[in-house]
Amino acid sequence: MGLPRRQRIQRPDEFRRVLASRRKASDSVLTVAAAPCQGGLPRFGLSVSKRVGNAVERNRVKRRLREIIRQSGVSGAWEVVVTARAGASEASYRRLRESLERLLGRVGVPIAGPVADGGASALPDPETGTNE
Repeated sequence: MGLPRRQRIQRPDEFRRVLASRRKASDSVLTVAAAPCQGGLPRFGLSVSKRVGNAVERNRVKRRLREIIRQSGVSGAWEVVVTARAGASEASYRRLRESLERLLGRVGVPIAGPVADGGASALPDPETGTNE
């Protein structure tokens, strides 16, 4: 299950606006940029370039990130762009989840639900059924 259309950043000018914001954090797997927005729902954009791998690997990273975002419980009116770095295709589901949680916290995006209270570590990868 993907993100609802109203929660997606799709247009290039929307991506540019968020990427131009001062709120950015990155690690070896992901880069996150965030900007407050008007409207009640958080919105997300994903960027996974060919540096990440072939089409199969890029699509796997995007599926995992969409599911992690869906389960994250981000609250408030935020626009967030998540850019996968070259190491993302080798990262486990758990590593992607932990990276995204940490980076969202560093840019100040509030997280509610299972991720915020540490319960997300118990959530299995929907593709494999494991936490690895």
